[in-house]
Amino acid sequence: MGARWDWAWPLTEGRAGVREGRNWYLLDQDLQRVGRERYDWVGPFFGGLAPAREGKLWGLIDRNGDWVVRPYFSDVRPLREGVAGVQLGGQPSIVDKTDNFCGVVGLEMAPPVGDRMAPAAVGGKWGLVDGRGNFLIEPKFEELGDSSEGLIPARSGSVWGYVDAKGDWKIEPQFLRAKNFKEGWAEVSAANGKDGWVNPEGKFAARKPARVGDLATAAGQ
Repeated sequence: MGARWDWAWPLTEGRAGVREGRNWYLLDQDLQRVGRERYDWVGPFFGGLAPAREGKLWGLIDRNGDWVVRPYFSDVRPLREGVAGVQLGGQPSIVDKTDNFCGVVGLEMAPPVGDRMAPAAVGGKWGLVDGRGNFLIEPKFEELGDSSEGLIPARSGSVWGYVDAKGDWKIEPQFLRAKNFKEGWAEVSAANGKDGWVNPEGKFAARKPARVGDLATAAGQ
């Protein structure tokens, strides 16, 4: 978006958060400000909402820049399948896009939100909870990404690997960067600084194979 901003997110869903000095604003695709709000931080949009911070508290804003989930959380994750993982008072919780609590760990909440899953944190460690707030993956990772093709990017210490829905390592942590799987391959950065692709069995290729299983060709062998 040019050098007029100190920082700018890529345009997602027709909106982009940009920083000018200490303040963040929301822009449309014509680079015009949306709404009158200014924020202390704004993230990219997912499902029509974006994480935003006011002071030390986090919430979610819509494409008009209005608060949909009010800023009273100590942390918030991007919206996923209609719900967002949040942290309140050191406890992971789930809110939906209408600002209703859907689940809190250790409590029975109604109504549940079915089979939806969301990342949640306890004591700085991330796990995965279901719509009732029950942990599917215990909070033991420094970071946890979204599930794709049965695997979830997870960070242990300073390196990334991939776990399954039970939280078991399927590809041991060894990468400096790890993206989601798509069509059988995920883009990664190896510890030696080389970028490439990895398949669900953990085999590395210098470039993405044209066909699944064509590893020898991709690796230049």
